[in-house]
Amino acid sequence: MAPASPTAAEEPSTVALLARYSSAWLAGAVPAFAVVTALWLYPNDFHGVGEVSLGAFALMFPVAVRQLGVPRRTSFIDFLLGAGIAFCILSILTGAANGLTDEPFTTPRYVQLLFAHQDPYTTSLVFSYVQYGQTLHSSTVYLYGPLLMFFQVPGLDYKWFAVGCWVLLVLLVRKRFDIAVMLAQPFVTIIAASGYNDLVVLLFLTLGFVGYEGRRQKWAEWLTLGMKQFANLFILAYYLVRRDWKNLTITAVVSAAFLLPFFLWSGPAIICPAVLADRLPSCGGGAPSYWQNYSLWVVWVVAIFYPSLLLAIRRRATQGRPAELLARTGMTFDDLARLPAFVVVGISGVFVNLCVFTLVGVRLGHAEVITLLASAVAFGVAMLWNFAWNRSWAFRGRGDRSTAFHLAVYAVIQAVALGLNLVVLAGGVAAGVSALESQLIGIVLGSAVAYVANLRWNFRATEPQPSA
Repeated sequence: MAPASPTAAEEPSTVALLARYSSAWLAGAVPAFAVVTALWLYPNDFHGVGEVSLGAFALMFPVAVRQLGVPRRTSFIDFLLGAGIAFCILSILTGAANGLTDEPFTTPRYVQLLFAHQDPYTTSLVFSYVQYGQTLHSSTVYLYGPLLMFFQVPGLDYKWFAVGCWVLLVLLVRKRFDIAVMLAQPFVTIIAASGYNDLVVLLFLTLGFVGYEGRRQKWAEWLTLGMKQFANLFILAYYLVRRDWKNLTITAVVSAAFLLPFFLWSGPAIICPAVLADRLPSCGGGAPSYWQNYSLWVVWVVAIFYPSLLLAIRRRATQGRPAELLARTGMTFDDLARLPAFVVVGISGVFVNLCVFTLVGVRLGHAEVITLLASAVAFGVAMLWNFAWNRSWAFRGRGDRSTAFHLAVYAVIQAVALGLNLVVLAGGVAAGVSALESQLIGIVLGSAVAYVANLRWNFRATEPQPSA
């Protein structure tokens, strides 16, 4: 029998909806703002950990949305868009959570070199600019596709242009809830407000792979091949995985065609900036590093392709041999489908741990006792994080054992995991391994042991539960 439709009394009130929407937005905004603030205050100590953490928290945002009971409605997307626009205005005008890149100042200026008959790939762009009361000096060569410098509105601050691209991007996917939630979240608004040039590329990529009203725009896909190397790499990989040799060849030819005039102009000297973005040591750019806007591309790929990938896996897993193998494990496909959310929360918990560990060390010093104390504090914060966002998954199927029993066992297992973490940390530091690397190894190992132990003795019923 089909379930009864919800009555008007069961519908959440406007106030209740706004409370859920606000809670969800804060669940994405607070961790992101905290990390950005730490990057501002401690750029040397927090570099690396902070950038990757932003991506981990962004990937976890849809899990928080579900845990907080947000209905799958376009009104939530509208709320995220409105809150994001308000934040962008405040951020650009005041500098709050802003100033993460020089791209809004450099990207629109490179075209001036071209108009002056100078190759931007081989001629340095040198100028000074003022951002939020600070005068900064810039000396760079162009590191993107030749088309990107032309996508701007003359006279308009590039930050507002990036925000406009983000707004159009969200409106393009507004009726596709899962995609829109990922792309309208606070992390993406922070990137947009800072003026990263990735937003215009992702807008055209979305037109190419999602389309307008369901119709993919091939011209938009081809344009991105002349904008930024991430787009070329992604599209080549996409057609390679699909074994679409025709489109793979077209992608390679179009990519080369955009760069051919500059190759004829300046020769092989353009290869490093135009193709490799000077990211290899052989290009003189130093060791490759991870920047916060890189996570935006990971978020975009997951947003666009994960929902359809999940549907494809569901179709295959519920028939034939895959269905038989799944049945033998005693798991349903819904159990399997929950695992990515559990893993994403676990990964984000690792970075919560590393962020807290790093900040405590920065504030209190790096003496051995302080390092162990920082590890214990970080473990406790991460444990609360994981428990908060994974609690419904963890307690599913726990039988008729009491909540107090579960919490007691959970506490014991976490104490063992913390002890293992501290032993690994102390041993790693004594062996000359950096404290951060030792903490990473310790927390991953401790988390794995805790997961297996909880799954075995705590988070599942001891006896199969009879079906209703």
